Amino acid sequence: MSKSSVFPYGITLREGGTIDIFPSAEIKIQSKEREWLSIFLLIDSGAALSALPRSDSSFLGINVEKGSLMYIYGVSGQPVRGWRHNLDIRFGNNAMNLPFVFLDNPNTPRVLGRAGMFEKFSIVFDEHGKRSGFLNSASREAKEVGKILSRIS
Repeated sequence: MSKSSVFPYGITLREGGTIDIFPSAEIKIQSKEREWLSIFLLIDSGAALSALPRSDSSFLGINVEKGSLMYIYGVSGQPVRGWRHNLDIRFGNNAMNLPFVFLDNPNTPRVLGRAGMFEKFSIVFDEHGKRSGFLNSASREAKEVGKILSRIS
């Protein structure tokens, strides 16, 4: 059974001093040296798959071209070449295996998509508190959220 987790929003400093705050989640992934490293991903309900830039693959010891070739279409509508791999990760207190696509675009954001994640959790965005909650779908908290949504729909 997956355990619930709460994550603070991520912060990015952009060129010109602009600060972006975004819903993020921390995962741990093994480097090629077998060390568990933290990576913060943008939570993206519009993304079917989680994504990483191709440049991350060498750090993780993955030969991207041994994965399944695919093309991803983002907001721009332009196809981006990528290779799908299943990766073992740690998410809060959960060990999971998720599909990731390594995209052949150096500007690709690190994204946590729906596959393998969203069906296991009720996800709550607390914009006021600048945090995201991943509630185990069978938990009392997730059931309470479901009841609240049912009352207001």
